[in-house]
Amino acid sequence: MDMGYETTTTTLTLEVLDTLVMGFSQKFREIWLSGSSHGGYVCLNYLRFYSPEIVKKVFLFAPSYSTLALTLKEVGEEKCKEWLRGEKELSFVECETGLEITINKNFALDIMEKRYELISEDGNVLFPENLPYEIYIFHGTQDKIVPVEHSRLFASKVKVKGFFELEDDHRLTKTFPNIVEFYVK
Repeated sequence: MDMGYETTTTTLTLEVLDTLVMGFSQKFREIWLSGSSHGGYVCLNYLRFYSPEIVKKVFLFAPSYSTLALTLKEVGEEKCKEWLRGEKELSFVECETGLEITINKNFALDIMEKRYELISEDGNVLFPENLPYEIYIFHGTQDKIVPVEHSRLFASKVKVKGFFELEDDHRLTKTFPNIVEFYVK
């Protein structure tokens, strides 16, 4: 199954994640989730809308809390008008990697209709303050994709087990292996 931006929406990704979690729950007593950037956005929306009891820990790496708003900021609202109406795909060159990204024409409509954004334009955190999960957030202070301030705001409003600001970029290039080694052992 192709889960790339050009073929999917957040809703479809959440449905696939739920199917995987339910399948793994047949074999395991507890499940840990992890997500980076938009994957973190998906994990948080999964907790918010599905409330899975089997999930115990969630590891978020430079998570996006407002994927749609960040995309509009990077690409520009004028270039996004048709995409926002679901009329055509959005293609642009990603600022950090230089890779061309194409996003499904229904991606933005899906986010708006389902209200998946976790931080509103006026800075409100749209997420329950206290959920029964251990949430760990790792965010690079040199992130040029998702501002570390978003994680600071989220962690100040929501109960998290750990919030770590790291001297690193969006992909946590320098620190990610050590994070995994520490938590998986």
